Amino acid sequence: MNLKFHTKLSYGIGGLADNAMFTLIETFLLFYLTTVVGIKPAAAGTILALGCIWEAFCGPISGFLSDNIETRFGKRKPFLLVAAVPAVIVTSLLFTSIDMSYGLKVIYYGLMTILFWWCFAIFFVPYMTWGSELTSDYHERTVLRSYVYVFNQIGKGLGMVLPSVLVAFLMGIGRTLEQSWSAVGMTVGIASGAALLICALTIKKTDVPGFVKDPDKEKILTAENIKNMFREYFQILKLKPIRYIIGASLIYLIANTIFASDLVYYFTYNLGLPAVQISAITLLMTVAGIALTPFIAACAGKTDKKLTFMAGMIFSGVILIGARFVGVSSFAASCLMCGLFAVGNTCYWQLMPSMIYDVCEVEELASGEKHSGAVISLQALSESLSAAAGVQILGIILQQAGFNEAAAVQGASALTWVSNSFSLLPGIGMLIVAFVISRYPINKNTFPRILEGVERRRRGEAVNLEEYGDIF
Repeated sequence: MNLKFHTKLSYGIGGLADNAMFTLIETFLLFYLTTVVGIKPAAAGTILALGCIWEAFCGPISGFLSDNIETRFGKRKPFLLVAAVPAVIVTSLLFTSIDMSYGLKVIYYGLMTILFWWCFAIFFVPYMTWGSELTSDYHERTVLRSYVYVFNQIGKGLGMVLPSVLVAFLMGIGRTLEQSWSAVGMTVGIASGAALLICALTIKKTDVPGFVKDPDKEKILTAENIKNMFREYFQILKLKPIRYIIGASLIYLIANTIFASDLVYYFTYNLGLPAVQISAITLLMTVAGIALTPFIAACAGKTDKKLTFMAGMIFSGVILIGARFVGVSSFAASCLMCGLFAVGNTCYWQLMPSMIYDVCEVEELASGEKHSGAVISLQALSESLSAAAGVQILGIILQQAGFNEAAAVQGASALTWVSNSFSLLPGIGMLIVAFVISRYPINKNTFPRILEGVERRRRGEAVNLEEYGDIF
């Protein structure tokens, strides 16, 4: 049965929060820490990496808790409600400039980064998992994710386009650089917190019908349950589909993090573009993503989301590699390259979550129980680890290439590696992702078989898993 429009819209609005917060950190935090706060690139990269690793630790716990907790508000909604206000506070504090010694700056921003990712982890996995439970239809999941992706792009506009525009505007009316960036953090934080509240409060459908308070289910984080949590994750990792999904996510998001974090460096130091043109390029990427959403959904419906995903990765990967050798040396060329990059980027963020939802049924078929939060938290874990790896790799590349955070003009080696990190390295990563996902065994032909087996298990019938050897 198709979801009602207002449910799709309400769920989609929540996507603004995760992408606004994620994109702001991915695109600007390394740049902010190095050029505004004055922290060296390798140290700043380590701060970002530690924050991502902390989120990788918290994400699976959130997934496990949301699988096992039951409240009158449901299983997933409470996590969005709990995270809304902290999202405003920590995002604001993270982009607040503090006058202190270098060592204390490193400690302060390290702590704020950890708190930021802790807050993000509280809602992200439960929010993602909620989508898998709103519908189990193979194509309807792609439609639902299309709504999310539109608001993802609005969030991306807040996290990637707004900062340069707002900073330039506020400095133009007499505010300091530090005050301007503080306003950026506060604006993104308020928008994200509001999106979480709207999503949680306007979806009335509960995932705990007939709720009755059970004191035993309130005692979740016991030693035995923690042991079961790790055992559960270990069993899920044995599934072939989840290994390919996690592998593809790791590689893509490392490549994407390097691209997004390097983007401001490339436009600022290699091309010398003013803030208004940088904002125009990032806005173009956002608009292109929204415009591509119905086209990609239609392609996935007519062919298959796996094939559409692979095609998008190959297309954008070739574009990025070609751009490195042809050269991107003007505002117009930058617009063209980033607009074409949006094809692969849209395919990832629109189709990958839908593909992950399908793995939830594979896990239920294998185990006989539904652990959607655990499945999705493992994919979220790959996002956290890849973000950590991506910013650390870029920080090391910039440091080794001789990037000088205090200089307005960079040396030839630094400019070369800023260029490589903007095009060549992400392009190679996207081609590898296409190859990995070609081995992914779930498609529109195999998924009905999976659903049929799940329904039989739910009815208590015996299921021979050897019949699904091509999937497991």
